[in-house]
Amino acid sequence: MKALRYLNPGILKTEEIDSPVCADGEALVRVHSAGICGSDMAIFAGKHPRAKPPLVMGHEFAGEIVEIQPGGIETQLAVGDRVTAYPLLVCGSCWACRNGVSHVCRDLKLIGIDRDGAFAEYVSVPLDLLVKFSDRLTYDQAALIEPLAVGVHALEMAGEPDWQTALVIGCGPIGLLVGLCLQNAGIENLLMCDINPRRVKRAAGMNFQAINSADTNLVDRVTEMTQGEGADIVFECAGSAPAALQMCDLVRSRGKIIMVSVHKEPHPVDLRAISFKEISMIGTRVYTPGNYRQALQLITDLPYEDVISHRVNLESGADGFDIMGQAADACKVIIKAEI
Repeated sequence: MKALRYLNPGILKTEEIDSPVCADGEALVRVHSAGICGSDMAIFAGKHPRAKPPLVMGHEFAGEIVEIQPGGIETQLAVGDRVTAYPLLVCGSCWACRNGVSHVCRDLKLIGIDRDGAFAEYVSVPLDLLVKFSDRLTYDQAALIEPLAVGVHALEMAGEPDWQTALVIGCGPIGLLVGLCLQNAGIENLLMCDINPRRVKRAAGMNFQAINSADTNLVDRVTEMTQGEGADIVFECAGSAPAALQMCDLVRSRGKIIMVSVHKEPHPVDLRAISFKEISMIGTRVYTPGNYRQALQLITDLPYEDVISHRVNLESGADGFDIMGQAADACKVIIKAEI
């Protein structure tokens, strides 16, 4: 089969490799669509602590089952079913796994990071991780269920929406999906910001109130928007040092900061402001199975095409990484295995 493989930092190549063996308790999935994630970009740059070459990345994907090896496991799945995958691999024995929060497993692993993933014609997936979807969804839609689940989980961690004003820092794919979740929750006084003018334009085109924080004083804008108080809640989706340092200036006293992005290295945070303003800062990591099911229902009614900026075929998969890293208008890039 054809597969896009990470061979060394900065080196990707589409090449012919053996198709994966469908082990007992797994299904072989013919991949149709797979999204490039920020985690994939970190692997490509050689900055991911676990991912080792050679590796087929890809954990946001959708396809159809072509083979099942139940291995004694009862399943309702069948050959021909359209599926995506909940890609988390957990130990099952640590405190988190024993207490129903296995998404923060002490030894959490992912398809596409710790075992070969979906930037290929085929991927083998444990049966209990596969999520069936109907033909009402396109494969591209279904490939967005995974990142949308990140947004669903962020709102769950934020608690009951008893807040009136929300700020989302970062208008990349995750920021936009968090924004869509907030809109779906009925939050009207919502501001999106980014320093990339093309991303700001994309957000504005999705009917968000969006500003370029590179040429607008964000603190002043939030202060004006909130009658001098600061936002009730801030969703940090940028993962940058300036965002980490400024976020405490943007939230009101006893407000909340939800850390959605993954900061690849330690960044300064105004801890004094957290104490003086009694800010609640809440970490989030991926999603629960329940969040994934919610995202499956929610994606049907969301303008998913607005999040996708580019599509490339598997043969040109490395170009997708160049687009993600260099194109000013890049948002979600989808690798299409069937074209």
